[in-house]
Amino acid sequence: MDTETTITLYCVRKDGRRERTKISHHTMADTRELAEWLLYAGNGLYTEVDICTEDGTFKTIRNPAVASPVGTA
Repeated sequence: MDTETTITLYCVRKDGRRERTKISHHTMADTRELAEWLLYAGNGLYTEVDICTEDGTFKTIRNPAVASPVGTA
């Protein structure tokens, strides 16, 4: 199991601050579902969640209910 990829979620707040969470033993489908849940449960706290693997950014999920800060769109 040491060969499994670690996935990092970068949750971007409305003020531009980034919070990092590392997860492992999850599929990309599970990770996307978690990112969408974080946006929903955050109740407007986060503008987007970046899903990154060890190879680089895989996908960005934006919160449709919150406008992105200036300079990130």
